[in-house]
Amino acid sequence: MLAALWWGCSVGVLLLSFVAGLAYPVRRSRCAAGSKCLALSAVVPVEFLHCDFDGAMRSLFAQDHEGLEILISARKTESPAVAAARRIQNEFPAIPSRVVQSRREEAASPKLNTMWQGICHARHDLILTKDSNVNLEPGELSDLVGHLGPGVGLVSTIPIATNPRSFAAWIECAIINCYHARVLMLGDAAGLGFGLGKIMLFRRSDLMRAGGFDSLAWALGEDMAMAGAMRSLGLRTVLAARVSHQNLGPRSFSDLWQRQLRWMVVWRVQLPLAFVGDMLGSALPTAAAGAVAARLFGCAPETIAVGTLAGWLGLESLLCAFKGWPLSPWSALAFVAREAVTPVLWLRACTTSNVVWAGTVRKASRKPVFSARNGRAADVVLPANRDE
Repeated sequence: MLAALWWGCSVGVLLLSFVAGLAYPVRRSRCAAGSKCLALSAVVPVEFLHCDFDGAMRSLFAQDHEGLEILISARKTESPAVAAARRIQNEFPAIPSRVVQSRREEAASPKLNTMWQGICHARHDLILTKDSNVNLEPGELSDLVGHLGPGVGLVSTIPIATNPRSFAAWIECAIINCYHARVLMLGDAAGLGFGLGKIMLFRRSDLMRAGGFDSLAWALGEDMAMAGAMRSLGLRTVLAARVSHQNLGPRSFSDLWQRQLRWMVVWRVQLPLAFVGDMLGSALPTAAAGAVAARLFGCAPETIAVGTLAGWLGLESLLCAFKGWPLSPWSALAFVAREAVTPVLWLRACTTSNVVWAGTVRKASRKPVFSARNGRAADVVLPANRDE
C-alpha cells in the first residue's frame, strides 16, 4: 500500500507538472507602469570564459532600458573573462559600466563573494544580478522590473538549458529542463515563489534592512538565503512570466557531477523537503515503487516498471517539443543516464557537506542564529570612476 501511494503521488505530480509546464505561465503578473524608466544596476559576477560568454554579455548591454548601469564584478581584474567583458564594454560606450574587483572572502558562496562589491558599488537601489552564461531576450530587463510590485522583494526566473554539445550536457538538460523547470512551473502555478540565482532582481535597501551581507554569507545557496531574507521582511519572492536561457555548450562528466552534487547538498542543508522530494519524485524510484505495488493493480511488476519509465520519458519529450527546448535522439539516453546517476548523487549528498565550486572546496552549513544588522551603510560606496 505504501508503494502504491508513493507511485500514485509521484505520477500525479508528473502529470500536474506536465500540464503546468504546457500552460506556463499560468499566472501572468501585472507589470507596473513605467517599469522601463526605473533606473537599475545590473551586476554580473565574472570568473571563467565559458561557452557563448560574449553573446550572453552583449544580450545585457543591448537591453533597451533607461537608466541601466552595468557592473562587471570579478575577483581578478586581469583574466580572459574580464578581458572579454572589457571588449564588449567598449562596444557600448553609451551604457554606463565599469569593472569592480571583489574583496570579500567570508561568504560560503564564492558567487556572493564575487558579486557583493558590485552590489555595494551600484549607483541605483534597484539591483539585478545575472550569471555570465544567461542570455537575455530584448525587453527582458523592463519586463523583470515590472514584476517587482508592492509586497514583492525578489524576482527570479526559471532557467532553461540550451545548446548542449556533449553527452554530459544532454544529461544536464534532462535534469534542468525536464525535471527542475517542470516542477518549478508547477510550483509557480500553485502560487509559490523560489529564489533562483541565475537571475535575481531586488532592492538593495530591502536587502540591507534584512541584514545585508551577513544574512546571506552563511549560505552556500545564496539565492535561497535571499528569498529567506526577503521573507523575514514580509516580502514575497515571485517567478517572472518568462524563462531565462543558459548556454551549456560542451560539459564534462566531472562538471556535471560537481554541479549536481552541489545543488543536492544545498537542498539537503537549506531545503530538506526538496531534497527528499527529489528522490521520491524521480522516475526510477517511482518505477520501482510501482513494481512493488504491481499486484494491487493486477499487473506484472515489469509491466508497471517499464510502463512508468516509458510514459515518463514520453511526457518529458512532449513537453520539450511543445516548449521548443532541446530534444534529440540523445534525449532518451540522457533520461536513462539521469535516472541512473540521480540515486548515486542523492546518496553521496547524504554523506558530505563539502562541494567543489569555482575550483575550491566549500562547506554547506545551516543558518546560524544572529541578530541582523540593519542598514550596513558603510558597505555602500558610489565610485565616480568607470573602472574601480
